[in-house]
Order: sequence, then structure tokens, then C-alpha cells
Amino acid sequence: MRQNIMQWICCPSCGADLSLETFEAEGKEVLAGALHCAGCAGVYPIIGGVPRLLTGKLQSDLQPQYPDFFRRYGLDPAAGHGEEDKELVSKRKTQSRFGYEWTRFDDYACDNFPDFVAPLPEHFFSGKLGLDVGCGAGRHIMRASQMGAEMIGVDVSQAVDAAYRNNAGDDNVHILQADVYHLPFRQAQFDFIYSLGVLHHLPAPEQAFHLLPAYLKPGGSLFVWLYAYMPRKMMLESLRIISQRLSNQGIHRMAWLCNLVDYGVFINLYKLLVKQPRIGRFFEHAAPLRVREYAGYGYQVSLTDWYDRLSAPITNYYTEEKMQQWLAHSSLGHTQLQAVGDSWWWLYGEAH
Repeated sequence: MRQNIMQWICCPSCGADLSLETFEAEGKEVLAGALHCAGCAGVYPIIGGVPRLLTGKLQSDLQPQYPDFFRRYGLDPAAGHGEEDKELVSKRKTQSRFGYEWTRFDDYACDNFPDFVAPLPEHFFSGKLGLDVGCGAGRHIMRASQMGAEMIGVDVSQAVDAAYRNNAGDDNVHILQADVYHLPFRQAQFDFIYSLGVLHHLPAPEQAFHLLPAYLKPGGSLFVWLYAYMPRKMMLESLRIISQRLSNQGIHRMAWLCNLVDYGVFINLYKLLVKQPRIGRFFEHAAPLRVREYAGYGYQVSLTDWYDRLSAPITNYYTEEKMQQWLAHSSLGHTQLQAVGDSWWWLYGEAH
């Protein structure tokens, strides 16, 4: 954590200013410390260079996750305040699943950020302050920074540790751990906010969507990507009935088996067929889009995506009518809705 992030953050419980106490620093990076709230007296640890701005029991959960930090500095993990969380069980499970994913698969090499931002105008990111909601291992935030934005990435899980490592040395990237329902930011300060393939995994996705515009400057942009409803994806739910009964390691093994069939047989067969002189061009155009994409991504990307599909405790799929309702009920103007292939919705709007 660098101290210039203090201008944008506040207490996630009461919204008051925070003060910094440094335990350990290296150059301009605060590696260990605490953030103290001037309003409610909450205390939020900085562990491994990442501010942990969680509330209530989610903050208390940090002690068993990072015992060495609390043993060394004697910080009280229960010092943070916040109302009782009705969705605590769901959030803890989501933390565990995605924390496992992005610390085990932190070298995920699928650069689909250009696809995610294709509807935006050229030079959209240059000179702006942006927020990545659900940053995972930080691959999208890296690309946004390379395009000229100063970025803050938040994730509720331990994926923030991978995001911090993956973006080390980039002064335009800031990573912190926080819950989308209790974001630790002052309102009306971001030029843009995005959430790419994240909100549909939350316990209350529409609520989270409607909370985000408050953090935009007037004229600021919000864009999100969400799963589209389609029968093919509903078939996956039969596998998830099994996977949701397994441990993270069990889901990893199940993903390996699924990928052995999917990539090992079907995608490798496609890669073989497109090389044939007479029939290659036919298969190149006739094969489903996902087969063509994964043939270019590689086996490890496909394995990671199988874990992602099987592990998420909650997955929602949306019709066009539902997405139109989200936009109609939002506080956003200049809204747009686009279908991307048969798998995604792209929602866009601007703050008044």
C-alpha cells in the first residue's frame, strides 16, 4: 500500500476519515500497519501490503488466515465495527472458493480484457481514476493501468494477495480487500467503475449494481458484464449439484476430469481437424465459438475456467428483459445493453 491511497478511502462502517499507523515499510510501500477510524474507532489491518477494509465477522476471519501478522503486531482482529451480516455464510463460501482459485491459478494467461472493453471509445482509460470491483488476481487491472488509468482494485477474497504480487511495481495500481456491499470509498470520485464477470456470483447482484453509481463523478461511466441465460449453461447446473458438495481441492480434481474430456478430447480434436487440407476451413468456421477460443488459450486456461464454473457458490443467469429492468431502475443515464455472443450481457451507463 502506498500512502496516496488515503485520499480516496474511508471507513467502510461509518464513512469517517482514516489515519495510518505503519508497522513495516519498504520504500514507499507500507507492508504492514493499521488504519484507524476517527469516527467509530474501527481498526483495519494492512497485511502483506494490502489494506483489509472488511467489516464485522469478515474482518475477524482475518486472524486465522494471517496468524503471523496478528501474533507479531498484537492487533485485535475484532476491533472493526459493522452491522451483522445476513449473508455471512454465503460470503465466506465465496471468499473461500475464489480465494483458492486466484491463489492457485494466479498465472491465468487469458487476456480477454480487449473483448471486455471493445464497446468503449478509443483512449477511454487515459488519465482517469478507475475502480475494478472483484479484481481477482489482478489481470484486468493491469491492462487498464497499461492503457493509462490509475486503478484501485477490490476483492472480498484472498485473491488480493495474488493481485498485489502480479501488479508489484506499478505505481498506478492499488489493491485492497473489501466487500462490495460496504465499499471503503468516498462518493462521487471515480471516473469509471467496472465489474467483469463478478456480480452474477453475489448473493444480491442487483443490489450491488445499484450501489456502484454513487461512487462515480458526474458523467462517470459504469460498465459490467453478466452471464446471459441460455439452455446450454443450465446443463452445467447438474454438475454443480455435485461440485458444491466438495472441498476446494475436490472441485479442483473434478475440474481436472472435466477438462480432460473437454480440452483433452474435443478441443484437441478440433485443433487436429482444422489442420486437414480439405475439411480444415469447414471446421474452423463451423465449430462453436468457445471451442475456437479455447484452442487458442491453451489447456491451463481451460482448467482454470472449469474450476471457476464448478466452484462458485452462487451463479445467476439473466434474460434481456431482466437486464433492461436493471438499467431502467438504476440512477444511470445514457444506458446501453448489448448481447455479446450467446454468453454475456454488457451493461453501460453514466452518472448524472
